[in-house]
Amino acid sequence: MIEQFIVWYFFEIPQKIKKIWGSYLWFFANYFALADLIRDFFAPWKGLTFAREKRAFEIGDVVFAWFSNVISSTIGAVVRLFFIIIGGTVELLVLLAGPAVFLGWLAYIPAIFYFMLRGFALIV
Repeated sequence: MIEQFIVWYFFEIPQKIKKIWGSYLWFFANYFALADLIRDFFAPWKGLTFAREKRAFEIGDVVFAWFSNVISSTIGAVVRLFFIIIGGTVELLVLLAGPAVFLGWLAYIPAIFYFMLRGFALIV
């Protein structure tokens, strides 16, 4: 019976914690679509692009189209950067939480024995 507990406590549950931790990492990376945000970083905001309106070459029309496309790409980059920072922060927190949960799990049994002995000492 003790062997089964040791196998369960030190082998089965840590493997499950690792699997769940990996699932959280995968979920948040896909929830924030970090790979897509990085790949399309300078894409125009919502695909909004501007083309020249006149067929003849007119400097004002060219500057308007160019400036509008630069502004649209800049807005897209700023919004994507904001979500990359949020997603990266969440991923970092999940990355740090995994070992903390694992160490917390391993600390349960020593904590139980410590608090039992402490309680007995307070009773006596």
